[in-house]
Amino acid sequence: MGEITPELRARFPQIIDYFDADTLGKLDQAEVLDRLDEAQDLYGKAFGPDVRGDLTWGFIGRAQAICKAAPRDETERQAQEWVTKAQAAHTNVAASAYLEKAAEIRRENPQAPRRPRAAVKSPEQLEAEQNMLLLKADMAKAASAERARQAREDAEYAEQVAGRKQWTAGAQLRWNREHRPAS
Repeated sequence: MGEITPELRARFPQIIDYFDADTLGKLDQAEVLDRLDEAQDLYGKAFGPDVRGDLTWGFIGRAQAICKAAPRDETERQAQEWVTKAQAAHTNVAASAYLEKAAEIRRENPQAPRRPRAAVKSPEQLEAEQNMLLLKADMAKAASAERARQAREDAEYAEQVAGRKQWTAGAQLRWNREHRPAS
């Protein structure tokens, strides 16, 4: 169920009053925001530079119609029923009339386009994300330390193989492991 919050009332002061209480109760919050954004765009066009008075009222009328229209799902369901009847019609005249009825339903209930919105995250989700970032940083730090240790061991082993350092039991084990014939 959509609701008009004080933040929305402050952000869209001219447009909030276009909503009917009945329509608002049927909408989800994302659709309310989509309609407010679209109505705001139309309202901005209405009072843009070089706009004639009749166009101004047309833009305002479209903004009001978008805010008062039935929910997307309901409108599309009603229109789809008529499209289905048109597909099952026995004559082209009947099919045409049914398609016209579907188009009329869509015209009477103009819809605002869906807009991508970032999901609002709860404090728990934000904390979980922060913990995951810290865990990844710790894992990267440990992997870096392991690579540095392995590089030191490889350098020491190379020195021992070259005879510049004393040969150790660890070097002998590595030599046997690397040079043992495959069986």
